[in-house]
Amino acid sequence: MTNAMLMPASSIKSCNVHIAFQPHRRPVRVLAQRCVSAEKGPSDKTVAGSALKTLTAVLAAGAVLLPHASLAVSGGGGLGTPHNYEDLSNKDLRKNAYTKAELRQTNFSGSDLSGVSLFGALAKGANFQGATLRATDLESCDLEDADFTNAVLEGAQVTRAGMKNIKITGSDWTDVALRKDAQRALCAIASGTNPKTGVDTRESLMCPGS
Repeated sequence: MTNAMLMPASSIKSCNVHIAFQPHRRPVRVLAQRCVSAEKGPSDKTVAGSALKTLTAVLAAGAVLLPHASLAVSGGGGLGTPHNYEDLSNKDLRKNAYTKAELRQTNFSGSDLSGVSLFGALAKGANFQGATLRATDLESCDLEDADFTNAVLEGAQVTRAGMKNIKITGSDWTDVALRKDAQRALCAIASGTNPKTGVDTRESLMCPGS
């Protein structure tokens, strides 16, 4: 990042600032700065020091004009980022994050969301058909009317997730910790075999009589 506007153009040739963006934290932290005077001499140190103080004050005020680091990944989102009705199907999304994001009817079908955080996300009617959600964080996520047909959820975290009217035919819930009431509700609608893992849905949920 180069910013010479903080100092008179006649005095400064360039001002290089290296900034560490930390997701979900403000203000950002200045790691290093080097300002080069247009003229060599004793004034270099004074000009650089003045620029550092000015820049630090601007950043400490909130850095409202600097982009949030979590938004750098296309389709990645950040805290509360809206992706309602977007088509994110058949993609490798493992480097992304959707913590508390708005995901109403978002299409994740066929995508790999392994290890991704959807903590607290609003995902009503989201499409996870055939998606891979191994060790995915779905805690406190609103999944009402979501479609998990043929999805793989091995080891996913679903504590306090709202799962009203979801579709789970052919899904694999191996090693997913469920409350007894949630398990009973899912077992009541469970059927089919996952086409990827070959695991029976009822068996993966440890349903009685399976």
